[in-house]
Amino acid sequence: MNRTLRDALRQRTATHVLGLLAGLLCSCGAWAAERPKHVENNFEITPFYGQMGGGRFQDPLDSSDRDVDSNSNWGVFFNVNAESPERQYELLYTQQSTEIEGVEPIDLDVKYLQIGGIVNFTDARHAIPYFGMTVGATQFSPSESGLDDETKISFSAGGGLKIPITNHIGIRFDARAFVTLLDTEGDLFCVSSNGAGTCRIRASSSTFVQYHATLGLIAAF
Repeated sequence: MNRTLRDALRQRTATHVLGLLAGLLCSCGAWAAERPKHVENNFEITPFYGQMGGGRFQDPLDSSDRDVDSNSNWGVFFNVNAESPERQYELLYTQQSTEIEGVEPIDLDVKYLQIGGIVNFTDARHAIPYFGMTVGATQFSPSESGLDDETKISFSAGGGLKIPITNHIGIRFDARAFVTLLDTEGDLFCVSSNGAGTCRIRASSSTFVQYHATLGLIAAF
């Protein structure tokens, strides 16, 4: 598949995903208006799917920028009440399969494992706004043979809406930024052959920043 066709398919997929997210969010807002009397739950598990964009590296040969393609991501939230439903501990895992653009593109998986907390504004009548922060690690996993994974410290900040449908089922819309800390002088994805080392990518700044917008199904108990 040539690059032009591949980019067109990715753009079409992104458009369909975002359209689905918007449609489901609007539909769930109507369902939420008839939700039953509130029942307090202690745990929430939320598998999700969405779109992730952003991220930039540098070519070590000519110092040109090499962007990371926007693509879909998936993952799961796990939340536990911290004394009350208004404050929750949060564990987050998400993964994106994408590529680093350039003359020789590099297929790449970007994985985030984060822990932190969120604040829910439970006084809201139908849709519950929230915001939160997490800290953890990012793993960059290139598919090219001989290139090692790279793991870096990262954190995220964001917020969204939780829309209860029943006492134990709901919809969660989440938007957040992920910031990974890099060494500005550091090379990434290096390989040594016959005593000589080469590196495919270099950090373009001290941070690697990505954003996502996702829609998930809450199972609360």
